[in-house]
Amino acid sequence: MEKGTLRTCCRSDAGIRMENEDACGVNHFRHPMGTVVLLAVADGLGGHPAGEVASALAVDTIIKVTEERLALLEDIAVESLKRLLEFAFMEANNVVIATGERDERCRGLGTTLVAALVTENDTCIVGHVGDSRAYLVSRDLHRITRDHSRVQELVDEGILTPAEAECHPMRHIVTRIIGRRGEMPDITICRLDGSRLLLCSDGLLDGMGEPEILTAMQGAGMPEVCDLLVERAREKSRDNITVVVAERKGSTGW
Repeated sequence: MEKGTLRTCCRSDAGIRMENEDACGVNHFRHPMGTVVLLAVADGLGGHPAGEVASALAVDTIIKVTEERLALLEDIAVESLKRLLEFAFMEANNVVIATGERDERCRGLGTTLVAALVTENDTCIVGHVGDSRAYLVSRDLHRITRDHSRVQELVDEGILTPAEAECHPMRHIVTRIIGRRGEMPDITICRLDGSRLLLCSDGLLDGMGEPEILTAMQGAGMPEVCDLLVERAREKSRDNITVVVAERKGSTGW
């Protein structure tokens, strides 16, 4: 049976803050061997100069590089797309660093970045640097990414439980960023297979726990689910809120 199209939604909101330092993007690219969809979310670092510049640069660069490099690929097999995504992250890092060095107003630019390439056969290649997250959502919520953060290190060391980490005062301290030399993404391969793919900045988690996110996503269709997540998170979140959701049209899971 022929698969349906990949439906997506994307929303970024300043929340209670004056400025929105998050950015997001969704792009569909044609290749002779099939369509590849790129999803991306970036969160400019609070307390750093021009956070909105860093996040926009990261998303714009990963879109541009993906489009250019995809056209050169002979195939869109997993390994080819994995190398493409790694290269796109590397270029985003280079652009953010170069901009920070060139412009005094942007010295010290930094941002998180989570991005996914989704193929027509529902393979997802997910890369991330920082604490913006990716989840697969169906009957439960499965986190794909592992935060690059101080509290995640404390969880790994057995000092904090995952529940304690979610409300710890150091939960916003990231240990890896786009904007630092040598950074490369962690790459995870997964499959959509009837689930929804959610990418989000940490502002969503600041306003909603994972059980609340699951309930919201199970109770809304596309594209309304992105609006619902942001509106519910705004009730408590003290940060910018950004979400991208993708699902396969005709999936029996929704």
